[in-house]
This record gives sequence, C-alpha cells and structure tokens, in this order.
Amino acid sequence: MKTAHVQFDSARGLVGTFDDGLTIESADPCELAERMFAAGARHGHVSMPDWRRGDIAPASGRKIAFHTRLNQLGRTA
Repeated sequence: MKTAHVQFDSARGLVGTFDDGLTIESADPCELAERMFAAGARHGHVSMPDWRRGDIAPASGRKIAFHTRLNQLGRTA
C-alpha cells in the first residue's frame, strides 16, 4: 500500500504525490481519487493539508469528495 499527499495548486488543480515521486493531477477530486486508487493509494493513507497551510489546502468540499470516492473504491475492491 502506497502513501501519498494531495494539495491544491492554483495552476494545476489538485496534485497527488506518492512517496515514490509519482505525481497525478486533476481538477476533479473524484477523478483524482480514481486515478490515485488505480496507482495504489488507499483511504487512510493519503494526507492533505488543512486550512492552516493556506493556499495549498484543498477546499473542504474537495477534500470530502476525494476521501469519499477513495473510500468507496476501497470498499468495492
């Protein structure tokens, strides 16, 4: 199981980076979750900065959508 970190970039949208350096980008949080799941990410092993980190923190709705979709994918796998 891979660990990863997702943050927001105003030019690229949501950017997921795995510990091995693989980077996946998407403006859509559900699409990002699907692509990261296919690459080995699982719910509970992906971190995101919170509001205290400023501009790199994804909006709450995007966080919820991402984690919900990643969790759904894990339950069906």
